[in-house]
Amino acid sequence: MRLTLLFVLSILMVCPSCSNNSGSSPDSGSDTDTDTDTDTDTDTDNDTDTDTDTDTDCTQPQAVVNCTGGWCEIEPGCFILGSPITEPCRGANSENQVQVTLTRTFLMAQSEVTQSEWEAAGFLNPSRDLGPQKPVVFINWLEAAAYANTLSVAEGLDSCYDLTDCQGTIGSGCPIEWEVCSAANFIDTYICTGDPHLYANWYECPGYRLPTSAEWEYAARAGTTTSTYNGDVTTDSNGCQEDPVAEPIAWYCNNSGDALHPVCGKQANGWGLYDMLGNVREWIDYVYTGFSMSENAGIEGPLIDPIGAPNEQDDRRSIKGGGGFAEACYCRAADHHGRDFDTRLLNSGFRLVRTLNPPPQPDAGVDAGK
Repeated sequence: MRLTLLFVLSILMVCPSCSNNSGSSPDSGSDTDTDTDTDTDTDTDNDTDTDTDTDTDCTQPQAVVNCTGGWCEIEPGCFILGSPITEPCRGANSENQVQVTLTRTFLMAQSEVTQSEWEAAGFLNPSRDLGPQKPVVFINWLEAAAYANTLSVAEGLDSCYDLTDCQGTIGSGCPIEWEVCSAANFIDTYICTGDPHLYANWYECPGYRLPTSAEWEYAARAGTTTSTYNGDVTTDSNGCQEDPVAEPIAWYCNNSGDALHPVCGKQANGWGLYDMLGNVREWIDYVYTGFSMSENAGIEGPLIDPIGAPNEQDDRRSIKGGGGFAEACYCRAADHHGRDFDTRLLNSGFRLVRTLNPPPQPDAGVDAGK
């Protein structure tokens, strides 16, 4: 059974359409997408702190496409996380800039997890806009972690999450007409208690996992310093305007037709990653507090391999990358919002990462729950 699952997953993880072309008050964490999220970003803070506390030696390495079997190798390096105060639609506190260095090479999925990959893992597909090569959506953060564990077990790697005390059915439990669903309003949605991380240092887990905020933004930027890897967006949240920078790289509200699109349909970034911006928003492993990375870490920076706030501080997790219902200004590398980790949203999916050659840590927890 395990070999069969591994064989199926190894085939479906290859996306056939992908190629190798190239500190005040916290932000609210709510976005202004015109999909099911009707809450608006109420952050009106006028934080003008432009001190990034940077080292002149901090240089992002040149992004080089090195992708095999649907996974791209991302080399370590230094970059400036966050956004300058001139970027449209920025979170005035959550996006304050800080220098970050990542010290480990990691693999990142070339595209968001598709519905065919999700179903191959044996999970029910809750997506409403169906298509085998479309991203799987309407899953919560915990269900994404369960998928990561399934891949780890299939490849004989330590799992990164302990999900043994979880309840509910993965991919089930929400009425078909509902557009937002969580354990708070329906009993059978997948929910867990406690900190699910099996490794104190998430970067040291050898298995598959959700990317940290630093990894995701570093990979999305691909060596660039503009708001997207194609340049700076020029439009704001005042209506769904066409943005010439976003058009070739992202499905967003002006070109998506309010629908999901098969992965790998727009231009990849310098690492060979597709749909990092637009199409669907992506769950990441980062506790969303509304404060900046440096405030969450408790130091001004520079930061090395940051994780963020302690896991028990809040049940909200970040979603990044904008989406097909979002304006172009929300499809920026630095943009992120927070939602409860048991909440399903119609336009939220995920992609996974895996640290290459992490230090050995025996007995860290193998097969700790699907």
